[in-house]
Amino acid sequence: MRSPALRVFAALMTAVMAVSVSPCPQVFADKNKQPKIEKAAFSSYELVTFEGGIIRIGVEGTSFTVSTDAANIFEITLCKADSSSVVRRFKKQSGEFSVDLEGYMDKGKLYFVAISYQLGSKVITQDDNYIFLGDDGQIHFYKSPTYSFNVERCTELRDDEVSLKECLQPQNDIECDDPVIIEYSKQICEGAESDWEKVYHIYTYLIGAMAYDNTQTDKSNKMVYQDGAICLLRRGMAVCEGFGNIFTALCRAQGIPATVEFGVGLACFDEMMADNLEEDETPDHAWAAVYLGGKWRFVDPTYDSGKTYEGKSWDNGKIVEGVPTYNYYLLPLEAFSYAHKICDADTVHGYERSGSCGKDATYTISRDGTLTISGSGTIQMPYGVNGFSKIVFAPGSKITCIGKKCFFDCDLITQVILPDTVTEIGQEAFNSCEDLEYVYLPSGLERIGQEAFDGCDELAFIKVPKSVKRMGSWAFDDCPRLYLVLPSKWKGYDSKYDCKPMHTEFV
Repeated sequence: MRSPALRVFAALMTAVMAVSVSPCPQVFADKNKQPKIEKAAFSSYELVTFEGGIIRIGVEGTSFTVSTDAANIFEITLCKADSSSVVRRFKKQSGEFSVDLEGYMDKGKLYFVAISYQLGSKVITQDDNYIFLGDDGQIHFYKSPTYSFNVERCTELRDDEVSLKECLQPQNDIECDDPVIIEYSKQICEGAESDWEKVYHIYTYLIGAMAYDNTQTDKSNKMVYQDGAICLLRRGMAVCEGFGNIFTALCRAQGIPATVEFGVGLACFDEMMADNLEEDETPDHAWAAVYLGGKWRFVDPTYDSGKTYEGKSWDNGKIVEGVPTYNYYLLPLEAFSYAHKICDADTVHGYERSGSCGKDATYTISRDGTLTISGSGTIQMPYGVNGFSKIVFAPGSKITCIGKKCFFDCDLITQVILPDTVTEIGQEAFNSCEDLEYVYLPSGLERIGQEAFDGCDELAFIKVPKSVKRMGSWAFDDCPRLYLVLPSKWKGYDSKYDCKPMHTEFV
């Protein structure tokens, strides 16, 4: 998962009212060959303060506009997107104003606007507001390649009574009903009177007290990372999924609907403008969404976190202090989409859809999160289609192969019963299915691909049938809870494993 050191363009304002814009880790390699910049369908959207107040921003003609009665003392900073360099600062005292930017922008070049405002003693900066000057002489919001995609995926974030109740229930790694989580949430939210205040206390705790654990992203460290909210809170360190799990668990413990989301994190200009962004649905980042004020709002505590944990292993590093920010706190989808591509939310209800999953196979996902597969031959689920918790193979189906990365990173699956017709499990077919506890392998299975079950850290039991003729490297690596039953011919199978199963029985 992504390191918080990969910031998106700007840091939080300190006590002074000047924006401190930190450089992007990378800049676009060839500034003469930028991707096409198109205008968004919207000309305004609403930011929300941590108190629930609305700040409406927009573009009109050659001006950038701000309207609110929820905050004061604004500073508007125009910056170049490819380098984060400051072009011009504008300081305003009123809550409704416009700034003419025409003389400061080149046509066809991308810029972002950092908006700083003050609430009491807090100074907040939010800078994911991307604009450009078009050939028509007008300023437009930039059309993020991910926005329309995100709008479709966010239909999974339902707001009916049943769905909101589901987003208050405990899940794997989100132990919101545990006394430890409940006590943490009470202490963190002490003195908060509204849900807005409670969520603000939770977020402030996460980005200020928790450290991003860089030792876990170091490939040389041979360990299996645990994302449970309780253990991470006690340790005071997490990677992005852990940050999302803790935020969600603490919110749910306070009766506030929340959920973890997975997708692609865009940490710099290069990634935001990548040619393959529209096709890329391999999750590499996690964050959260919370239901406040009658809407789902998006947060990314990883990108806003201040501290990092650096070292060669999980137990001998040190905390490196930094300044937390609120740049990714309660963002609307329009602004959040500039740095995030949403692949799915970790909700127990399904994202209803259907389609092809092979040459001769189809799938449907129902409201209750059941994936039903029909047909024959090899199945290959499309990237990003993973909002389901149960897999069913329709009667009469003759599925023979679970294709490469078919169920890669499908976090909600807890058990899989493969039909007797399956003879092959492809490479990384169930890789990183972190909630998967049990898999039935049919007696006619012949091949298990490389890393087929790698990273399934909840996997408890698997029996490999004697019919298996080939088993790829690291097929059951990083499964620390696994009781594995293998034919005796596979002795030595784990000689190159980073983290071996808890126990292997040879029969």
